[in-house]
Amino acid sequence: MSTVLDEIRDVSFADPAFLADPWGPLGRLREAAPIFRSEKQGGWILSRHDDVRAAYADRRLSAARGDQLFRGMPAELRSKLEAVRKFSTLNVNRLDGEDHTRIRVLMLKAFNSATTRKVEGFIGDVVDDLLDQCEREGEFDFARKVGAVLPTRVMQRLFDLPDEYRPLLFELASGFTAASSAATVTAELLLQLDRSIRKMNDVFNEFIPLRERNPGDDLISTMVHARDGLNRLNNDEMLAQLQGMVVAGAETTAHTLGTQLVRIAGSPDLRDRLRTDPSCAFAMTTELLRYPGTVKCMTRYAAEDIELRGQSIAKGDLLWIMNAAANTDPSVFEDPFTTNIDRPNMNQSMAFGPGLHLCVGHMLARTELTQFFTRAFTRFDIEILQKEFEMAPSYIFYGYQALNVRFTRR
Repeated sequence: MSTVLDEIRDVSFADPAFLADPWGPLGRLREAAPIFRSEKQGGWILSRHDDVRAAYADRRLSAARGDQLFRGMPAELRSKLEAVRKFSTLNVNRLDGEDHTRIRVLMLKAFNSATTRKVEGFIGDVVDDLLDQCEREGEFDFARKVGAVLPTRVMQRLFDLPDEYRPLLFELASGFTAASSAATVTAELLLQLDRSIRKMNDVFNEFIPLRERNPGDDLISTMVHARDGLNRLNNDEMLAQLQGMVVAGAETTAHTLGTQLVRIAGSPDLRDRLRTDPSCAFAMTTELLRYPGTVKCMTRYAAEDIELRGQSIAKGDLLWIMNAAANTDPSVFEDPFTTNIDRPNMNQSMAFGPGLHLCVGHMLARTELTQFFTRAFTRFDIEILQKEFEMAPSYIFYGYQALNVRFTRR
């Protein structure tokens, strides 16, 4: 007689079927083996909502995962990746304890609600400019024309950098995402990422001393002058945080714009609600960040031997914390695959990673999404011109490689 355990199947995050639909395999694991040792992924997969939430707050699990990129790479290659190593070990999202707290406090002084308010009007201007281009073109690849442009233009404005640096911002974001979230990391990806980081460091190192002497209202200036008592960021820490803002602010939002567009354009109820009540846009985008969502998972290392749901996890083991599974857990979210913008427990979503490592820029991302969809669906009828999608080959992000659309003026 077969049992539930007989039906457990390991998953490969690189499998095209998993990239297109991670929820089916993760849902089966959530029911049969919520703490599952994956041989294919080389670590433990956590899939229940309460376990995922607890994992983000568990101080026995370390965010210091700078070496994750280099697993299995030869020492000769590692010696050529100093820029990647510094970023991976100094970025606030990859730190624990006092170092994490010290840097996060400084970042919050610089990257606060006032930062979003400064650029809120500018975001609307950028959206209107992009929509003018959409109207002129009619049919186009949304991922390239909008997803790749809107968030990088916003980051460029936040840093107050000239237009010529915009391509470098997206190159850094794309290079880091390609390497850090690839289902299979290659030497070529890491070497390209190292080159991108070095090029962006050259830009930041040009502007940091200028903003130190003559500060403005830009993010580089506020980061340079952020203080907590006598505490301030050293230059390497500063570079790592600025790079991290580019990565989080550009690539993540780019994928989210595409997946949410497909969902709204394909749902007459959502389109009509957005057009008749534009004030619902924030709640709508928040619900769509839950499902289909964008960030499928994050990783942690066990800092000591621990036990979770009867499973013995050894110090140094890798854990895959699956937001995609937690956000569709039916024990928490009623009809989890239904978009309900009046959902009473939206705050249970793991979209931005709860707890100590909550995304610093989550309000900025939500503002970009809200402004874009409110303006786009008020102005246009939007059609998705494809039924099959090539998915981003990423264990972190759920997104499309290309998205062919038609924008028709209403």
